[in-house]
Amino acid sequence: MSIVQKAILSTLLTALVAGASVAGTVVPDTLDYTVRQGDTLAKICEQHRHLTNHYTLTDLLGDIRRANGIASNHLSIGQHLRIPVVVDGGAERVRETVADGAEVRGIYLAGPACAVSSVFDRVDRFIAAGGNTVVIDAKDIDGAVTFRSTHPLASWGAERTAPLLPSVPDLMRRFDRRGLHVVARLALFLDGELGRNHPELALHDPAGEPWGERGCVWVDPACPAVRDYNIGLAVELARAGVDEIQFDYVRFPTNGWRGDWTGDPRETAARRRQVIAGFLAAARDSLSGQGVLISADLYGIMAWDRVEDLALTGQHVPTIASLVDVICPMIYPSHFRPGFEGRTRPGDDPAYFIGEGTRRFAELVDGAAEIRPWLQAFPYLVSDYDAEYIAIQVEASRAAGSSGWSLWNPSCRYGVAVTALADLSEAGPVQLAAGRRPTPRRESQPRASAAHEPVRKPAATAGAFYGTLVRTSPSGGRQD
Repeated sequence: MSIVQKAILSTLLTALVAGASVAGTVVPDTLDYTVRQGDTLAKICEQHRHLTNHYTLTDLLGDIRRANGIASNHLSIGQHLRIPVVVDGGAERVRETVADGAEVRGIYLAGPACAVSSVFDRVDRFIAAGGNTVVIDAKDIDGAVTFRSTHPLASWGAERTAPLLPSVPDLMRRFDRRGLHVVARLALFLDGELGRNHPELALHDPAGEPWGERGCVWVDPACPAVRDYNIGLAVELARAGVDEIQFDYVRFPTNGWRGDWTGDPRETAARRRQVIAGFLAAARDSLSGQGVLISADLYGIMAWDRVEDLALTGQHVPTIASLVDVICPMIYPSHFRPGFEGRTRPGDDPAYFIGEGTRRFAELVDGAAEIRPWLQAFPYLVSDYDAEYIAIQVEASRAAGSSGWSLWNPSCRYGVAVTALADLSEAGPVQLAAGRRPTPRRESQPRASAAHEPVRKPAATAGAFYGTLVRTSPSGGRQD
């Protein structure tokens, strides 16, 4: 097939997948290819995937083997291959889109979950139940960048030669067809890859060793190179067509690092607040004109506005609200220490913690940003985790004035949640009041493309909640 033929076929396939009609043309169900010297099945798949509408190389490789009766990787020069072309049979479509003012109803999808074609079945089930938003990992705390970044500091992860996601533009196209609001999550300052590859960029212990946590490394939030790297990734994602950039781990470590400690919690709180605000201000300026929203994940305890917690995290809610479009507090009930606010079993009191936490955040933000809490979609420290548990959280967040919510389960298992969502979507307020959907803070131009550990007693840390700004749990909570 010639280059011109390939270009024509690519255009036709794109139009067909997008639902356009192309009069007088027939898109083939297979392409013909003759094996040449140096060819391998993997190489052939890489060269043709964009013409066949396969999401992953693995999908295409399997289809080529089946279509040609190939049981091994051996090919012969001159061998004729049939390369199957996939035509999408349609997909679920969001009923109420975020772009039209509907409340955000989201789920978190880890990098590995987005790297396989089964993600679309998972997403379609969520959409059928009333969902309209996905939060995908662009970089988690291990530091592996899931997309093909051009930034020189980007790494795909240990022993990986390519990023997890086959193609961000292709993924965006498939999500756009469904009407989804797409959020790209970047874990910032706990970064295993960057910290290991560039220990000079890390925070250090008194002996000069990089400061670690859960096998990862804390990098310096005040370091220009660290800031430029993460902002560079955010800009790449905005240009790739995502709707929102979400900054996670936008804080200092809470597991005992005291490298900047002055002895006065208020002085430390002021310094760390300034550092975090400086990063977000720089990110906002760099993303202005890209047409994306900016959100930030904050510890749930920050709603109680205590100086000891600010001295640990640097997350001053009113300041951050002035720099982002959306605040996403992590108010997981199970993460509050027994006895906090007089509640014996916080994990069994979702109505109080989601409702009170959301209300407090809204009060601190005072209209400067939207409040969209992360809800607990995992059973850790919950006596009866079921669909009603999800429903109680959703209703509590709505009653407290949230603009939507997202469900967090690190294993991306949402069967229990989906059971609850259909009724919630029908009964709940699917439309926000006029003007409630945030718009990016700067004038925007069109885009170029469209392990839960038991709660531990902390060593010399202030704040006594969440397990003192809780650690994490094997069943799926997170401490970021």
